[in-house]
This record gives sequence, C-alpha cells and structure tokens, in this order.
Amino acid sequence: MHTFLMKSVVVVGVVVFAAAGEGRAQAVGPGVVNRPAEYGVAVERNTMVVVRDGVRLAVDVYRPERDGKPAEGRFPTLLTRTPYDKKGVAGEGAYYAARGYVVVANDTRGRYASEGTWRGLADDPQDGYDVVEWIASQPWSDGKVGTFGTSYPGGTQHALAEMNPPHLTTMVPVDALSNCGVSGMRHGGAFELRFVNWIFQIGAPNSKAALARPALRQALVENGMRIQQHVDSLPVRPGLTPLKVVPEYEAWLVEALRSGPEAAFWHAKGMSVVDHVAEYRDVPVLHLTGWYDSWTRQVTMNYEALAKAKKSPQRLTIGPWTHGSQGSNVAGEVEFTKDAAIDLAAYRLRWYDRWMKDVGNGVENDPPVMLYIMGTGDDRRSPAGRLQHGGYWRAEREWPLARVRPTSFYLNKDGSLGTTPSAEAASSTTYTFDPLHPTPTIGGNISSSQGLMAAGGYDQRRRDDTFPLGPKLPLSERRDVLVYRTPPLEADVEVVGTVEVKLWVGSTAPDTDFTAKLIDEIPPNDDYPLGFDLNIGDSILRTRYREGNDHQAAFLKPGEVAPIVITLYPTANVFKRGHRIRLDVSSSNHPRFDVNPNTADPLGDYRRTVAADNTVHHDANRPSQVILPVVPRP
Repeated sequence: MHTFLMKSVVVVGVVVFAAAGEGRAQAVGPGVVNRPAEYGVAVERNTMVVVRDGVRLAVDVYRPERDGKPAEGRFPTLLTRTPYDKKGVAGEGAYYAARGYVVVANDTRGRYASEGTWRGLADDPQDGYDVVEWIASQPWSDGKVGTFGTSYPGGTQHALAEMNPPHLTTMVPVDALSNCGVSGMRHGGAFELRFVNWIFQIGAPNSKAALARPALRQALVENGMRIQQHVDSLPVRPGLTPLKVVPEYEAWLVEALRSGPEAAFWHAKGMSVVDHVAEYRDVPVLHLTGWYDSWTRQVTMNYEALAKAKKSPQRLTIGPWTHGSQGSNVAGEVEFTKDAAIDLAAYRLRWYDRWMKDVGNGVENDPPVMLYIMGTGDDRRSPAGRLQHGGYWRAEREWPLARVRPTSFYLNKDGSLGTTPSAEAASSTTYTFDPLHPTPTIGGNISSSQGLMAAGGYDQRRRDDTFPLGPKLPLSERRDVLVYRTPPLEADVEVVGTVEVKLWVGSTAPDTDFTAKLIDEIPPNDDYPLGFDLNIGDSILRTRYREGNDHQAAFLKPGEVAPIVITLYPTANVFKRGHRIRLDVSSSNHPRFDVNPNTADPLGDYRRTVAADNTVHHDANRPSQVILPVVPRP
C-alpha cells in the first residue's frame, strides 16, 4: 500500500466561477445536446500529492459550489494530467464542476508546479495510478474517477490505465499520444521531427530550470524559434546545442533519435498501448481522433486492441479534424460541413454522465463507431477561401469495416494507376534522391509543428512560407517524385480504412527511405482553374526496417530488389466521379520526417550524406501497388 499525503501549499480561498453555460442547450455533434450548469465552481490551487517515491505533484481541484463554498457531499471526479500547465485546464474544470463533477488538474512530474525530473512518459504510469487512488481517498470523492485530455494528456490516460488502478471508472483520450514506436514519433523507422520541435519550442522553454530563471527561459524561447536551422543541423550531438542547459530534455531527445523501433524505449508502459493490453484496466473508453490528426493510426490501433480484449464498451469517433480541433470544420485549406465541428466538452459529458452517474441517456446503445466520411462537397471555394470538400457523419458497427473490399491499384511505367497488373516482363523507374534537397512537407497528419509546417489538407504545391525553400511549383514537377494516376473516375469510389502501399524497390544505398502519399486529384473549375491536388494520407518506410519494427536492421545489398510495405494512416474519403486517385512515391517528406543520409550510419549519429539512385519496379513479377479499402457501392 502507498501512503498519500495532501498538504495545501497555496489554497486561493474559494474562487467562484460563474456557472459555465447557464441555461444553454445546443446541438453539439452526432446526437448530443448540452445540459445546463447546476452549480457554481470553487477552486483550490496547488495542493501537493506525495506519490510512491516521495515526489510531490501539484494539483488544482475544481469543486461544485453552493452559497460561496464547496457543495456538501461526494462527487465523481474527472482527472487530467498535463505537461502544459494545469492552469490551462480552467475552462474545462469550471465546465464539469458546474455540472456536478470534481475536476482535478495535475501538472505531470517535472513540469510547472510539480516536483521531480521530466522523463517523457516514463513516470506517468505509476504517477497516474497514485493520483487516481489519492483522489478516491478524499472526502469529496465518491470513489469514481474518470479521465480526460488531448494529445500528451491523452497519453497520460493510457499510461495510468496500464497500471490498472482500482478506482479508474472511465476514460476519454482524445488524439492520444500512444504506440510511439509504430508512428507518431518513430514512424516506419524514420523520426517525426515535430518531436524535435516539441523539445526545442515547448519542452525546454517550460522546463523547471527555465521557469525559475526568466533570462534562461527567454534565451530558450529565442533558441526554439530557430527550429528550422536546428532540424537542418541534425543529428543532435550531446552537449553541443543549447539543450545542454536542460539536460533531461537533451537526454530524452538523443535517446529517442538513436533508438530504432525495435528498442525497448518504444515498448515501455506509457509509450505503447498495444504492448500492454493485458494490464490495461477494463473500463469504458471513448476514443476520439481526426483524419488529419497526428495520432489517427495509433488511436484506431488502441480501439481495435481494446475492443477485442476487454468486456467494457469501447467507442470510436473520427472526424475530419487536425490535432485538437474537434470544434472546427476546417483542416488546412479544406472545409467540411458545419456539423463536422462538435462541442467536445458536451460530447464527453454525456459519456461521463452514463458511466459515472448512471444517467440513463442511452450511451450504451450508441453504435460502436462514428465516422465522418469526407469528400462529398462541390469542390468550389467557400466564402472563407477554402476548398469545400464536404462530407457527412455515418454510424458503423465495427472498425475496420467488415464490408470493405481491399482493392489493388497497380503502378505502371507510364504513370498510370489501374486495377490490372502490368504484363511487362521488366519495368522500373529510377530517380535520384539527394538528402540535401528533400521533398517538402505540404500538410498531412501533423501536430507540434509551429515554425516548421502546417497540418491538414493542402493543394500539393509550395507556398512562400514552405520549408525548406525552393521553387513554388507543384510537387508533381519534381524529378524525385513519381506520380501514378487513375483516369478520371467513371463513378464515385469510397475509401474507408487503413491504406497500404506495397512496392518492389532497389537502391544504390544500403539504407534509404521510400515515401507514399495518397491524393484526391480534383479537376479544374472556375474557382480552382488549375485543379486542386488534395493530400489524403501519407507515410514512410526506412528500408533497414522493411522486415518489421520487431526486427533488427537489414541493409540493402547492391542489386537487390526487395518488397516493402508502407502503411498510411486510416482515412474515409469519397473520390468523386471525374476525380483521379493519385499516388506519389518519393524518398523524403521533410520536415515531417527526418531525412535519411543514405549511409547506413547509426540512427541519430551521422555527419555525412550521399545521393542515392532509388528504383521502383512495376512489372508482372514485381507488381507495385496501392491497396485501398473500398466500400462497395449499393
């Protein structure tokens, strides 16, 4: 047993908020109506919770209020654990406390008001367990603890669930960091540079050392603004960048950059859900993400694994959102129907009311899966200047959809993409991939990207602010981008699920990358006279990991032709009649992913680069293809 102590370091009396949303009743998305507030809100700041190793973690407690003081009685509690300063949870704390919940907002270890040293998610399983059980011991708690949070705070939910705390009752992880060695951080063997960005611009400037010394913090903020220069100077060499003044952040980043997907680093509790399903607490979980989120694939992996292994209800909702944008109907240059946006607080409230207050609101009878199907818009420019891609919500009984038909579209020498394999005995296309001139990232499944790139759907051409700089031409004009297109479609093609690209490849380098990008090629109209090449999904594979994340590195041999599989994120899109389905293949997508130096040097520890001639084969014996999960037409 662990002993938990509460000492009020700073209690700001009783802070009373106006009852949030008083009298409001509005539609908030698929079948949800907000309910009005019942209480005022009282707040206690910076209570310290002592966890098992003696470290003190700071929490703010939001409680239902009556007559200027906390309401009598015991209430269910909602917990969020965040590295982003618990004061930022004030709006959500007030919302749920006004509707009869206690809300506990906790700074994670080594962040803001909490003691200890930050180590990524390494301490969050145990710390989360201890905070949950501390909550259950408080006089205002009825013993039921639910969780909420988006992104990293979604990951802290999964982390504590892997410790099976007895009083954990339900969870709503949104866009949740998880399965980081599969994609999200280490992706197909490559590294997602947004986490270099996170360390330089979010982690280091808000470290304990920086918050204690304003001059240091300002210096680290200014250093973070040079992120483009930092990613162009990779890899990080310990002690030789400004991160040396915050050694725990430098150490984490160096270990992440140097650890291949097979390393234990990526499979520990906190980093991975799919490796720890057996230990994961069996409670109702509502999983939310977006088609343009940075964690879409991982969220669907979590849903599939837990729905199969657990008895408690698992639900999955996917909208057309970028990271953390459930309240928006916009993703980059693309716009969807107004009902694509939901009121996330109210959407979660209905879930909590059912599982924590036993309200008979019918949640248990909801379809297991709710998807927004993109692509049924008119392809014109909206009043706000965005492509009206459109779409609609649809309920489903399972994920992946049982009725989809995996359909292969084959790559051909002439750039065509068709359902008939090539009959040629030998056919291939070779291009030169120069790591010093990578193909730029233009939209996609991205987060933590400020100063580097933008998330969502975009016409695939450079802008004035595209990094790295270069000609403002469509990516299809680059010599190192292979483009494969269907003829204009004679009927709509609906694609719902995870997309795979199977290529037969060779290279003059012992190790290189291959990238794949699925595009909805929209024909010209008066608003878009040159058409619009909309990115739907993309991914990458570092060839040394072509045998799988659980294998040691396997380098290419001279003259070898090897099969590889590039797994794109899931999507749901209607490729309309008259559009083309397009697949772009290349060897870089920068700065979304780190650039392969083509040298076979150790990950995160190289100083030289070489150009490589990379080859994609597409003939009768080596049929490179993209496999789309096609929903049959009625």
